[in-house]
Amino acid sequence: MTKFKIGDKIKFMDEVGGGVIVEVLKSSRYLVENEDGFDVEYREENLVLDNRSEKDYKLQGIEHNLAVRDKIAGEDKQKKQEEFYRRTRSKDRIESPDEIEVDLHIENLIDTHKGMGNAQILNVQMANFKRELNVAIRKKVRKLIVIHGVGEGVLKAEIRKELNYHYPSMEYHDANYRKYGYGATEILIYTYVR
Repeated sequence: MTKFKIGDKIKFMDEVGGGVIVEVLKSSRYLVENEDGFDVEYREENLVLDNRSEKDYKLQGIEHNLAVRDKIAGEDKQKKQEEFYRRTRSKDRIESPDEIEVDLHIENLIDTHKGMGNAQILNVQMANFKRELNVAIRKKVRKLIVIHGVGEGVLKAEIRKELNYHYPSMEYHDANYRKYGYGATEILIYTYVR
């Protein structure tokens, strides 16, 4: 007769930790999935039943530290997101009844971009572009002027790719050269048919 059955939570006699019985083997041996997720074979005399219920279970040592760290990291991430949306809510948007002008230069969107990679900066700029485009559509503004700058043209290309993919009926072209040079795109919202 075996002492343990499949699914029993056990502790190890001669080492720290425990696991769950996943298979009953021959000769008083068991296959145990340990806390690291590995299946290891143990003799019956090296195992003891863990009688604690789920509510009695407390994280110990490194598991506790990891759980606390994950909780703090999640709260920090949420605070940073809320702060980001608060700071960029309507920054550098010039509106008239017919037109919205938005400057997507990163220094106008967030307080500091120090330490951010090009991909992260592009993600922030595109998130702001999408939000401002949705505002313009919702307000039924005639046109949206997006100032993206000249640079290497990556942001301009991403904006146009987004428009072509998600809003194929929406017209756009380079904005007024005298006012913006090659650094802005004019999007004609009124041409968009939902």
